[in-house]
Amino acid sequence: MIRLSQVFIFLLFLSDITFLGIAWIGAYFMRFDWYPVPEPDYIPELSAYIHSLPIIIIVAAFSFISSGIYKNLLRSNHEILRVLKGCLLIFATLLAVSFFYRDFSFSRIFALHFIWMSFVVIAIERTLARKFLANMRKKGKNLLHVLVIGNHQTAIHFCDKITHNQELGLKIHGTVSKNKIFNVPGLPWLGDYVSLPDIVEKHGIQQVYVALDSKDQSDLEEINYYLRDLMVDLFHVPDVYHSLNINPEILDLDGMPLVALRQSPLSGWNSVLKRLFDIFGALVGIILLSPFFMVIAILVKFTSKGPILYAQERMGLDGTRFNMLKFRSMPTDAESTSGAVWAKKGDNRTTKIGGFLRRSSLDEIPQFFNVLGGSMSLVGPRPERPVFIEEFKGEIPNYMLRHKMKAGISGWAQVNGWRGNTSLEKRIECDIYYLTNWSIWFDIKIVFLTLIRGFVNPNAY
Repeated sequence: MIRLSQVFIFLLFLSDITFLGIAWIGAYFMRFDWYPVPEPDYIPELSAYIHSLPIIIIVAAFSFISSGIYKNLLRSNHEILRVLKGCLLIFATLLAVSFFYRDFSFSRIFALHFIWMSFVVIAIERTLARKFLANMRKKGKNLLHVLVIGNHQTAIHFCDKITHNQELGLKIHGTVSKNKIFNVPGLPWLGDYVSLPDIVEKHGIQQVYVALDSKDQSDLEEINYYLRDLMVDLFHVPDVYHSLNINPEILDLDGMPLVALRQSPLSGWNSVLKRLFDIFGALVGIILLSPFFMVIAILVKFTSKGPILYAQERMGLDGTRFNMLKFRSMPTDAESTSGAVWAKKGDNRTTKIGGFLRRSSLDEIPQFFNVLGGSMSLVGPRPERPVFIEEFKGEIPNYMLRHKMKAGISGWAQVNGWRGNTSLEKRIECDIYYLTNWSIWFDIKIVFLTLIRGFVNPNAY
């Protein structure tokens, strides 16, 4: 979105190459001098590595350009990922070249040192460059002059983002809209659509952002008409504020851009990563808790009549129904006359051992087998019974969105105390927060919080 000047890009490129060369030489000393473990059979001359440096620079130039780190000013985490992509591309290219070129062979340990060192030094260099550019722009230098078209919620949110991210270097001169009934707080209203050519010329506008609410999209034809002869960059800010968004993304369908407003965050590699995490965690849980399985099974069997395990129908990912396993904590006929009943404090339907199992959450541990089988995850929104879902979905806004993620043994709502007969609204709020902010690190955090805060909860009954 934010263009960088040609001079800055060239200086950034020279800086990247310089630090890459430093990493190349540093990797040589790391391998053969400072930390020679294992002891190499042969120590090549440093000159051999210096002579190969021009080839490395050429490979690096193509790799960095291909990774897209010179196109736009990216968010810091996205930029670091592209730097990593560029470094890995260099590594892959060098492996391919060394496979065919046999006159000189680089040490594999040296190559590994080079990759991690190049990533670290370039990531640090990029962070410093970003801070330098941000300081320049906060002082009013290297700015792009911007005009925003719109005066409602989409425009307000967009302008707020720009105002709180001054390092982007966007200077908003004001807004344009069909009329001045309402204006974006803190920004002047510069005129209507007819005035666009004069406003652009007067303020030296370089970029125009169309940030209309959905109800105003019919104005686009008129706006395009008045902008048709103006030499400005034109951007469209989609209205994503009038619907609840989960994992929004810009997609491409054979050249046609699509805005995904609501989708599961688990796609591609993310789904594979979470599944591997679930399988590993379920196996560890089953092995570590196997003594509890045997003891609880014996207690359940000898304190009440009926099966040890209880399979209860629940709703999971995309509304799919599955049987969730639990250690039986109630008599087998507990709901024969009352039907499905929401568990409440002082529930007298539990067996002798059932109350303890519920309070300690030990009745839930058979769900590790659900995780292993794929119907549940270690972390996710807690699954509910379909009979209650029919009731809740009509009363609680966005309730069904929690089913865009596989149900979990524990979740963000549970580690924050929202379980049992507590606020369903707060629970849904936590579930949606989890969906919109999911990462494998978030899952790991919730697992650790579950272990630290324990399974015992005053709202579990």
